[in-house]
Formats: sequence, C-alpha cells, structure tokens
Amino acid sequence: LRPWWVKEREHEDPTVEIDWPTFKPYDRTKNPFYTKPAEVVAALAARDKPYKEEGYAKKIPGRSLRDQAFSNGSSFNGPDAPWDGPANGALPAEAKGVAWQDSPENNLQMMRAAIHAYGGVLTGALAVDDKVRNIFDASGFVFDSSEKGTQDAKKVYHIPEKCKYILTFAVKQNYLQSTYQISADASSPTGLGVSLPLGAQAVGQAYSNSSFVGYSAMRMVKTLGWQTYKTGVTANVALGVFSGLGESARNSHLNTPRYGLLVRYTNYFFTDMPLAPTPPIDAGMFSFCANCRRCGEFCPTSSLSKQNDPTWDTAGTWNRPGFKGYFMDWKGCIDNGGPGACGICHTNCPFNHAAEGIIHPLVRSTAAVTPLFN
Repeated sequence: LRPWWVKEREHEDPTVEIDWPTFKPYDRTKNPFYTKPAEVVAALAARDKPYKEEGYAKKIPGRSLRDQAFSNGSSFNGPDAPWDGPANGALPAEAKGVAWQDSPENNLQMMRAAIHAYGGVLTGALAVDDKVRNIFDASGFVFDSSEKGTQDAKKVYHIPEKCKYILTFAVKQNYLQSTYQISADASSPTGLGVSLPLGAQAVGQAYSNSSFVGYSAMRMVKTLGWQTYKTGVTANVALGVFSGLGESARNSHLNTPRYGLLVRYTNYFFTDMPLAPTPPIDAGMFSFCANCRRCGEFCPTSSLSKQNDPTWDTAGTWNRPGFKGYFMDWKGCIDNGGPGACGICHTNCPFNHAAEGIIHPLVRSTAAVTPLFN
C-alpha cells in the first residue's frame, strides 16, 4: 500500500507539466546521447589510476582490492531475458492451449505480488495509446498486426498490436551501502565526485536484481500463456513517472515516496495479458525539489540545475524537450566519469533516508500536504 499522503492524479497527467505537441518519441538522431571522446577516456583513466593503485596497495577502506572484488562479484550480473522473454517460459501442455484468464485488476495484483516475491518493491502498468507512445523510442521497433513478435532483416523489432499493456517495476537499491560511495577524502582527484567500490556495489547489485526480477516476471507471464516483449524504450524514467512508481526529480532520476532516488531502474515489458493501468502520483516530491537543491549543490561538476523553478529549456541536445522539469548536463557529468563513477546526486536525496527514523515520515507527509512546500 502507498503511504496515505500520496495522491493519485489523472492518467497521463504527472506532476511535471507536459507539452504534448513537443513531447515526442525519443529520437537518437535529434537528441543524440553524449559519448566521451577518446581523449577524455584517456584522461579519466590517467586521473583515476594512481588513486586506485593507492587504495589497493594500502588496503584503504572503501577502495581496497577487497572492496573492488566485493563490488564486482554482484554487479550487473544476468541473465537479462531475451527481448521476447525467456525461451523456457511457455504455456504447459496440460493447460490445453488455454491461457490464464482474469480481470485486468486481478492480473495487476497478481503481478505485483509476484514481483514482490521475486525481489521488486514497486509495480505499475500502462495501456498503450497515442500519448503513451510518445514515451517510446522514435525508431527501432513498430507495432503491427502480426500474431508473434519478430525482428526483420533491418534489425527492426515488430510487436503485435494486441500487446497493448506495459508492466513496469523497480527494485530497491540498498540505502546504507550506497552511502559508502561517498568519501570526503582530500586525496580524491575530484573531491566527492569519485564513487568508492564499497558503495558502488549497491548500484551494481540493484541492476543485477532488476535483471533477475525482469527475467522471472517475463517467464511467469509466458507460462500463463501470454506474450512478453522488451524493446523500444530508452528513457525509462518516464515509464515510472507515468505509471505512478514515482515523480520526476531535479537530477532527472525517478523519485519515489518510500525509497527516494534509490531504486533501479524502471524495468518494463509489453504484454497482451490485460493489466489495469496505474495513474501518476503526487507525493509533493517534485515540488519539494524546487526548494531543496541538495543534489545540485553537491554535484562536483555543476551538471544539475540550481534554479528554483523547473524550465522548458533543455541543457543540451541529449535532453528530450517537451516537459517542464530539471535537465541534466550530461556532458559535464560524463566528462567527469559519471554517472557510473559518481554517486553524489542519487545518494544525497533527503527522500532516501530510511523510514525508521521518526522525522523522515513526518517530513515526507508534511512536504506532500503543506502548501509551503508545494
């Protein structure tokens, strides 16, 4: 159940304002994502090498060889399911060709329970319509009248039009472990902007967990006799925002009422199994960002906006226009080794803090319902 202060909005009406004529499918030709040039890659390697060597040689806590091995052991492990779901997921012969039948509401509740058992913490759903299609990529896949999904000779994925439901879900990233990414170490080449392996383990572990949950959920749905397809969405945060997992945030990540920014990531797949769509939410978090600026103030490269108000103006060609929010300067972030080598913005959000401390639930609920904050 959601906390009491979280309000549901109308479908396709998130707390971030959308200009639908401008908000179009993500086009990599018009909005190419920034890639580090070779000289920047070399400079970062030269910058970080002595720091890593020192950590290994001196067994410095947080960046020792043991910490690195601990992080590597669980980071970005698979298996990622194939785009059309695990091959070992299929309707059993004993079902005699009859797929599982239930209401969209019950199907969603079933998947929410299953994903919780598999290791996820948030589950939502979307129905594909003209507005939701704007979340998708502009190329690389199409919906058509085919019975089964295929990939053609041009590497374009074809998804059956009847697969008009999207299941969305996210896993939690360990909060306490994540805090070990950050060290006020005077010898660090970029101050706070180097992620220590001891804390980075939480990031890689969460991505591994997301892969497992996605694989399991797709296999389950296929075993129920329905189809599953995962392709066509680069900007996954929008899926989480529109399906009510969380709200947009200053650092462009998904901010959630219970776990703050520490979820990874909005995983998803298309299916023809009927699912009841879940609407966007308002927990006061996007409004709170206007007066917080904590992630922006800590950002070592000033890649995050420090302005109070959201804007329609993007920070670069890599940003997709069409919404009034806060835009990341990805060039500044990536040229410093981010986002993988920096854990500042997602670790410092005040909504991350564990709910056991009495002050944090009070702040969350106050921010959601008090006009001063929103």
